[in-house]
Amino acid sequence: MIQLARPNRQSYRTKAELVYRTLRMAIMRCELEPGERLIIDEISDLLGVSQIPVREALNSLQAEGLVTVVPHTGATVALVSADDVFEIFTIMEGLEIVAMRVAAQQASNADLEQLASTLEPMDDAVHSNALESWAELNIEFHRQIAAITGMPMLKEMTNRVLDRWDRARRHVRVLPGRIAEAQQQHRDIVQALMRHDVATAQALATLHNRAALSAYQVQFDEEIRRLAAAASQIADR
Repeated sequence: MIQLARPNRQSYRTKAELVYRTLRMAIMRCELEPGERLIIDEISDLLGVSQIPVREALNSLQAEGLVTVVPHTGATVALVSADDVFEIFTIMEGLEIVAMRVAAQQASNADLEQLASTLEPMDDAVHSNALESWAELNIEFHRQIAAITGMPMLKEMTNRVLDRWDRARRHVRVLPGRIAEAQQQHRDIVQALMRHDVATAQALATLHNRAALSAYQVQFDEEIRRLAAAASQIADR
């Protein structure tokens, strides 16, 4: 049976929004794991609503690619695949190339000081191996760069991609060594922005996203080999 935290009803305008936000948060945090069945009756009982808002919420989540609905079978949390990760970082690279150009050209000293202030707690998280804290600060770092551009559509699109990345990274863990490397790349990006060096900032954004993609692909390859080995052992018994 699935587990869901009971939300504060007063925070939502409709029951469908309550169900949608509750399920979406649980999916993004991997509290509802990829492949887990979403049984409408259970969700209705847990959240104290009828089946109608649950169905509406599942349809919205399906449109976002977070839920898979099979007619006459039911709904499950969408899987996180290697293709998903490739798409996330490919789109993020494109968005950040634009963001770096605009930020390098127009960022104020206050913008850059605020961005740089994120680096110290991130360094502390790396040194103390607080991977979850670092990951949350990392998302904030990239959100700030998008915000510096002053472009609402770019900010919205970046936030959507970062939400998808946040779910993927909770499901597919990357080794701490990659995090130390990524943190140095963050420092290099801030330095390039402070120099208003568009070309270097864009090159670093490309390097940063492709290195992250490579690290995740290695993890997927290792998981495939692990599953293959486990299947082989079962077949040999």
